[in-house]
Amino acid sequence: MQLTRYCLTPRTPFLFVFFLLFGSVVWAQSGNGNVKANAPRRISFAEAQKLLGGETEGNLTNQPNKFTRTRLRDGRVLELFYPLTLRASGKRRAATAPGYGMLYESESVLSETSRPRHALEDLIPDGRFFVANVPMLVARLEKRLGGKLDYSRGSLRRLDSLIASYHSSHTTAQTEPQFFQQVTAYYGEVLRRSLNAEWKVRDEKVTATRTHAEPNLIANLNGRAKELRPWSSVLTALANEDVRGVRLSKVFEEDLAAAQ
Repeated sequence: MQLTRYCLTPRTPFLFVFFLLFGSVVWAQSGNGNVKANAPRRISFAEAQKLLGGETEGNLTNQPNKFTRTRLRDGRVLELFYPLTLRASGKRRAATAPGYGMLYESESVLSETSRPRHALEDLIPDGRFFVANVPMLVARLEKRLGGKLDYSRGSLRRLDSLIASYHSSHTTAQTEPQFFQQVTAYYGEVLRRSLNAEWKVRDEKVTATRTHAEPNLIANLNGRAKELRPWSSVLTALANEDVRGVRLSKVFEEDLAAAQ
């Protein structure tokens, strides 16, 4: 699954401190879990300083001894996060977070990596195509499971077992688009039939100039239309590390209650 890395900029000091301390950056990844060829590369502070030799550091952004963004002579862009020392407070000891650099192949790659992204951008690139192919996706899921599914609430427990097995060999950042689409198609169909709803594609605004087609459900309940996002529930079960292992059969009951 593609995950946009957190924006570690001086405007977000808390995240900046947190990620420096624990040395973790979420990288943009493709659907099969492999890092994209043009993804930014994290390098050590010492390596970053060597790259800055003979360069005008901070020619794009400059906060001395905190954060700089530099366009190198070869066209690459280097973000440099300086070491940070946190003072002792109460029972917390003083701590020093090492600096590091993020190296981008070009300014266009930096812009592409940093731009706002819809959660479905790589998982379901085209909501309309997805809706048109729901029956085919369910058939592929049945083939994966080795048996027919009856669209009952109980059948969702088979998805719980499938997801648990999938997680045993994949991280939440390695969710394959095909697997995600198959599970979403079936989960959405169970929800749709339970609520007598219909698939409805919504063009969700991502930026002033970009939208993404979401495959949602519209249910008419007590004379009012209720919009549901089955893909969001599946995304939580498959790709949210904070709630890894959540059962779709349980989420289904919550979705039904929310619809009512």
